[in-house]
Amino acid sequence: MFSLAPVEFRERSIAGRGVFARRRFEPGDVVVPYAPKQRRVGVDDPEALAAAGTKLTLLSGGEWVIIPNTEVPGGWLCNHSCNPNAVIYSSGEGRIQCVRAIVPGDEVTIFYGWVTENEPERDPCLCGSPRCRGFINFDVADEDAFAPPDSDPGRAFSRRREEYGAFLRSIDHEHVERSIDNTLTTMRSRPRSVDPHS
Repeated sequence: MFSLAPVEFRERSIAGRGVFARRRFEPGDVVVPYAPKQRRVGVDDPEALAAAGTKLTLLSGGEWVIIPNTEVPGGWLCNHSCNPNAVIYSSGEGRIQCVRAIVPGDEVTIFYGWVTENEPERDPCLCGSPRCRGFINFDVADEDAFAPPDSDPGRAFSRRREEYGAFLRSIDHEHVERSIDNTLTTMRSRPRSVDPHS
């Protein structure tokens, strides 16, 4: 099992509480478990769907949803950064793993990689990194999903997505691009609402 001794949890950080290193971590080191105390429920369980609104759940193995007990601190307290020093792995019980050297006193940060629909400014970013994107989420609007690729809106979305993809590759998070693809597929599969003013 994991030990929480290498980290501490503090109230003053990027956004409220956070996780801080008490020792040095090198790339590949497990920093902290995601949720030392947790429940795992099936992906179709109503409890999993209800818990998703907390933004703290993890999909593990495509079959299980990890729901952390928030009375017990863990990696679920890691804040987002556009220049993260750690990454979250959802396999098994979930863990936070170092990707750049972390020294005592550093805040342990991860990249959330949220993809939203029609909520472009839902999650302002407070990371303060010189590489900060301004918002945690990458938003896909209905116009993005349905615009013909050769139209001005289609080309604008393509450029924005290419820039985001280059950013993701620079922080080794290219897997987030699959979330964009999944979001686009889901949006395109729904009946499109008609604007009564058009």
